[in-house]
Amino acid sequence: MTEPIGAARSCPVVELRQYTLKPGKREALIDIFDRHLVESQEALGMTVIGQFRDQVRPDRFVWLRGFQDMEGRHRALEALYGGPVWAKHGPAANQTMLEWDDVLLLRPARPGTAFLAGSESGKERRPSMVVAGIYQMTAPVDANLVVGFEREVAPQLVENGVRIEGIFVTEPAANTFTRLPVREGENVLAWFGTVDEPARPPGWLDDLAASMTLAGRPASILYLEPTSRSILGNGPRAARASKHDWDFLFGSWKVRNRYLEGRLRGSAEWTEFESRCEAMPLLQGLANLDRYAFERDGTPIEGMTLRLFDPTTGEWSIHWADSAHPGALIPPMRGSFAGETGEFFGDETVDGRTVLCRFVWTRVPADSPRWEQAFSDDGGKTWETNWIMEFTRP
Repeated sequence: MTEPIGAARSCPVVELRQYTLKPGKREALIDIFDRHLVESQEALGMTVIGQFRDQVRPDRFVWLRGFQDMEGRHRALEALYGGPVWAKHGPAANQTMLEWDDVLLLRPARPGTAFLAGSESGKERRPSMVVAGIYQMTAPVDANLVVGFEREVAPQLVENGVRIEGIFVTEPAANTFTRLPVREGENVLAWFGTVDEPARPPGWLDDLAASMTLAGRPASILYLEPTSRSILGNGPRAARASKHDWDFLFGSWKVRNRYLEGRLRGSAEWTEFESRCEAMPLLQGLANLDRYAFERDGTPIEGMTLRLFDPTTGEWSIHWADSAHPGALIPPMRGSFAGETGEFFGDETVDGRTVLCRFVWTRVPADSPRWEQAFSDDGGKTWETNWIMEFTRP
């Protein structure tokens, strides 16, 4: 397990969670999880290491969650499952599941076999597939057995293109958060690896099973496809929402606007105009403000956007006011960045009726970000883009 100079290991306690879902519900759970249950867990001291589609079983969702110690695990789980985020999104997540108690509680086989902190293990690597092997042993795994794995099995994995990311054994401490059961009374050694080569068909390691036994025991192999927000496997949208999400916007900009004159009327009449924008951070980065100015029909108009970050959910609320509507704020838009794209949703009024509104921010390239606004009058099934801003430095 070679690693970059200065890399740090993390997560002395790890849960390997395998959920069996109702047929056809996996993508629904992934959407809930990746949108709402990543930053909200990490804000409570947990680490969402990776989340995956099982390539062999289409109704299986697999994920890894890490903690600093067992006491911290208990506190974090109490806060999550008794808190507002789970109260809001947990029922929908639970509706996708048939079984959710296939859970192994693990610890690193030794300090150097824990997962690397964050994504230092492969910042420059492309997205990769993840494989894992689980050995069921008859007694607790000791140091000799770990050494046997590293000497006899690990070289075969490396020869077959597997980069070993972590080696774990059963955590012997009692599960004090009994609301979430784990598989107790078992002794396992589990390894996790990534494959950077072109994708291989599920089952490609099965042929090596006979030569990868440990103390005469075969490994149960998992073939895992990372979701776009999985750190393990380098998901392209794995970057976490943070108070630095809007750093790209700070400073002065020239803005080219395209504005649809008739909203949700089948209009094709667009107006183009130039504007100016200047953005700055506030509240130690937990908020930011931009001032927006343009002229329309000979009348100068100023607008102001205030954005507020909630680190407990990873979401931003976006508030807008302008001189054309004095004394009023539009209803806030709420959402977050995932990777280099941010989506924010709220309500808007069009011709006296309430419709859905969506903002999409694209923050790359850094010298020319883009913003789009769209409305939907059918509950989000279809969207009509009605305002586009393209930013350049003056």
